[in-house]
Amino acid sequence: MRGTVLHKRAVALAAHRLRMHRERGGAAIHHRGMAPGLPTARHGFVLARDARAAGREAELYAAVRAGSLERVRVGVYRHPSPDEQMLPRPRLAAIRYLAQVRAAGMSLQAPVFTSYSAIALAGLPIVGQWPSHVFTMSADTSGSRRGDVRAVARTADVPTIATGGYATTTIEFSLIQLARHATIAAALVATDAALLLSRGRDPRPPLTTVDALRAEHERLLPYHGSRRVEAVITRATSRADGPLETMSRIVIEEFGFPAPVLQQRMDLDELGRTAYLDFFWPEHGVAAEADGRGKYLGDGADATVEAVLDEKAREDAIRARVDGFARWDWSEMWRREPVRARLARAGLPVVRRPVRLIITR
Repeated sequence: MRGTVLHKRAVALAAHRLRMHRERGGAAIHHRGMAPGLPTARHGFVLARDARAAGREAELYAAVRAGSLERVRVGVYRHPSPDEQMLPRPRLAAIRYLAQVRAAGMSLQAPVFTSYSAIALAGLPIVGQWPSHVFTMSADTSGSRRGDVRAVARTADVPTIATGGYATTTIEFSLIQLARHATIAAALVATDAALLLSRGRDPRPPLTTVDALRAEHERLLPYHGSRRVEAVITRATSRADGPLETMSRIVIEEFGFPAPVLQQRMDLDELGRTAYLDFFWPEHGVAAEADGRGKYLGDGADATVEAVLDEKAREDAIRARVDGFARWDWSEMWRREPVRARLARAGLPVVRRPVRLIITR
């Protein structure tokens, strides 16, 4: 009892000192200006065991109560950046999940990450929510769940690689596990990103190929969830230039429109440039663009105006070469109906049975 009372008094005293420090104009406790002696580990994490060993446990918990530290998982804390609250929610969720995975890497005994966790370490995107637990490979043929860790049964030889400084399953195996655990939309977004053949002066090589994915899929057969994986691999492409294009392709399929040609090159001689159409149906003379709005952002108002005018000239030149044209953004894609209406208005017919693939946002 006496020990508990003393601990509570120590925490209260540390919190009082922190408030006094702020009232006197001191900087908030963080990884560059924290109380002297409070130890930090890799990625700026503060480990409870290190604080305890240094005799600073009370100050750690005072910092948590004050909001200077936030709990990532049991015994691991991080310094939230003030800028994080300005980020879009999906980006913030990705940052926090990556922190959770890294924290698990420091807490668990030699983990090998897979599925969502390996994908996060590889920097690949998804749509929808990140899970509340991390995925590791089990040491045997039985899967398990304990706390925030989900161990995936080891039913075949699983080669490992280093990703972001941690042991993970190969990108092919990780994507297959993601397709088993996630929605088709989330898995396809990550898979397309891993396959992407980027353009530009310094293109990033793809992380894998469809052939490599299929070979790993066939090596593992039979396994639970293989039909979900097959559905993702069948739809995967190296020509989807971002998550919005992947999601738009799913919506196009949902409404029964024909499959488009992706990144169709079109020379715009009057502008002295080349356009790559997000979606093109040459047999119907219809083109479409999925607009993430990022192309309009520049350094200052003048740059933004210039980008908008440049994009308008590009779109006018494209419209002059096709019979129908459609454009949509993220919000319209999620609502689906604007995409259907604009493609129908552009002259695109329904040629296959409509399906529902996007289960949840």
